[in-house]
Amino acid sequence: MAQVHIGKKIKDVVNKSSYSVTEFAKKINRSRDVAYKIFAKENMDTGLLQKICRVLDHDFFKYYSKELPSMVQEEQEPYVKREDMMDYLANELKACKRQISDLEKKYELSEKVNKLMEEKLESLRKEKRKR
Repeated sequence: MAQVHIGKKIKDVVNKSSYSVTEFAKKINRSRDVAYKIFAKENMDTGLLQKICRVLDHDFFKYYSKELPSMVQEEQEPYVKREDMMDYLANELKACKRQISDLEKKYELSEKVNKLMEEKLESLRKEKRKR
């Protein structure tokens, strides 16, 4: 099983990102010096790695999962990218807005029907009184 040097992977992604090392360090609540120490690490705390994944929008855990037996990999839930989740949520929001709009139209129509029925009932009562 090949050893993953996670620090190098993180450094590569930071270099390809729009963040400077200083900006990256601030995003993970660390100093610039600590960011460079992270780049040198072969192993790292999973909590910190999760935070780095979120900041850089990159799944660093996939480098480890490639080394796992295929049976274990099949049981894992896939890491969902932030853009994919945002697209999904945006589509859900659009669908909900459409549904709300349709319900508002139905409500307005039912209000009109109720008003017409009340007017008709009132006119029938007036006719009955005249007799």
